[in-house]
This record gives sequence, structure tokens and C-alpha cells, in this order.
Amino acid sequence: MKCWSLVALVMCISAWGADMNVNLSNCLDGLPCDVSQLTPEQIKSVANAARTKNLKNCQIGLLSCDPTRLPPDEAKAVNSSYRAKNAQNCIQGLATCNPQILSKDEAAAVANASQERNLARCLKGESSCNPLRLNAKDRADADRAQAKRNLSKCLDGETSCDPLALTPDEARLVQHAAAKRNVSACMQGSSTCHPLRLSPDEQKAVTSAAASRNASNCMQGLTTCDVSALDKDAASTVAAAARKRNYEACRDGLLMCNPLSLTPPEAADVSERSSRRNLDRCIHFQASCDPSLLTSPEVMLVSEAYRQRGLRQNAK
Repeated sequence: MKCWSLVALVMCISAWGADMNVNLSNCLDGLPCDVSQLTPEQIKSVANAARTKNLKNCQIGLLSCDPTRLPPDEAKAVNSSYRAKNAQNCIQGLATCNPQILSKDEAAAVANASQERNLARCLKGESSCNPLRLNAKDRADADRAQAKRNLSKCLDGETSCDPLALTPDEARLVQHAAAKRNVSACMQGSSTCHPLRLSPDEQKAVTSAAASRNASNCMQGLTTCDVSALDKDAASTVAAAARKRNYEACRDGLLMCNPLSLTPPEAADVSERSSRRNLDRCIHFQASCDPSLLTSPEVMLVSEAYRQRGLRQNAK
């Protein structure tokens, strides 16, 4: 802007002042600025702001911290805070720990915390456990915890069970639990059943349960039914249930219907229902309609339905 007139001069001065304010703000915020344009008082303010930001960065532990710019009292406070944070990081086992600057007491506290963490891992059976760092008491506690975990796995029949680590009393408990699981599996007809491990009484109970399951399967018409295993009474009941299912299938016109197994009254009822279904298909002009099965009155009904359909279409 050319400042040749009074108004232009005022505008130039205002613009220059605004630029100076922006430059000072940038300097105070640590942004690129022209320090040659600052007054002595502004330079002092910028220096104070820079020292404040540097102290804050050092207290937080940022890489932008320049500890050489700190006065002795601030440097001492920052160093003390850093050592305290480092000691806490070491106690927590963090990767940011610097063990080289720990005091004797801090190193002892860190060693105790590390020992406690290792003991906790060993008690849980974690792979990061280092048993060589355990003392006699802690090793005994870890061994007891491992034995307890192994017993629990063996009682549950897990593959990670170590039967050689069981005591005689524990082995008996595990055998009893395995026998109970085997009886339960056999009672349910599971493939994990070992029938040779059953006692005579258990074998009788399992045989009775298998017979009940087979009878239930036969009553439901399942393919797992073994008709040859049914006794006379059960076979009679199953046959009656099969006839009832067949009758219901025929009444509903289902594919599994066997009309040859129907009694004369059942066949008459099924035939009547079939005729009604065919009439309904014909009245609704479905492709499955069989007009040869229609009686004279039914033919008239279908013809009237066709006429009404034509009237509706013409009305549209």
C-alpha cells in the first residue's frame, strides 16, 4: 500500500500495528516470527513464555525439553520428578524403566515387585513364570497351585491332565469322576461311552435307557429307530403311532402318505378332504387342479368362479 495521503498513512500504520501484534503472538506461541521487530519488553515476555514452555515440557518428559536452560532449582525439581516416575515405571515392570538411575532403596523395591509379579505368574501357571527366581516357600506354593490345577483338569477329564502327578487319593477321586462321566455318556448314548467299564447294575440301567430312547425314536418316526429291539407291547404302541402319523399325513396331502395303510373309514375321510382340496385348486385356477375329479355341481362352481373372474377383469 502506498502511504501518500493522510488516510493512506493511517491505514498503513494500522496494518503495520496489526502485523506487529501477529508477529508478537507467533513469538509467544513458539511459532516462526521476526524477533528483530520485537521491543525489549516484548523480548522479555517472549523469553519468559519460552522458559515456561520448556519447564512444562521437562516436567511432562517430552523430547523437546532442554534441561540446560533450566535454573538450578527447576532442574532439581524436574530431575526429582523424573526419578520418581522412573521408579514407578520400574516397579510396574514397564519397558520405559531405566534401572541405572534407581537409588538403593528404589532398586530394592523394584526387585521385590518383580519377585511378586513372577510369583503371581507361577501361581497361575503362566509360561512367563521363572521358577529359578522362586525361594523355597514360594516354590512350594507354586507346586501346590500346579497340583491343584492338575487335579481339577483330571477330574474334568481334560487331555492336559498329568495322571503321574496325582497322589494315590487324588487318583482314586479321578477314577471315580471318570466312572461317573462314563455312566452319564452311556446313559445318553454318547459315542464316548465305554461299556466295558460299566458295572453289572450300571449296564442294566444303560440298557434300559437305550431301550427307552429307541422306543421314543420309533414313536416319533425317526430313522434311528430299531424296530427289532422293541418288545411286543412297545412294538404295538409304535405301530399305532405310525398309523396315526400316516393318517394325518394323508389328511394333509403330504408326500409321506401311504394310502394303502388306511382303514376304510380313514380312506373315506382322506378322499373327501382330497376332493375339497382339488375343488379349491380349481376354483383358484391353480395348475395342480385335476378337472376329471370334479363332480357336476363342482364343475358348475368352477364355471361360476371363472365367470366372476371375467367380470372383475372387465370392470378394471
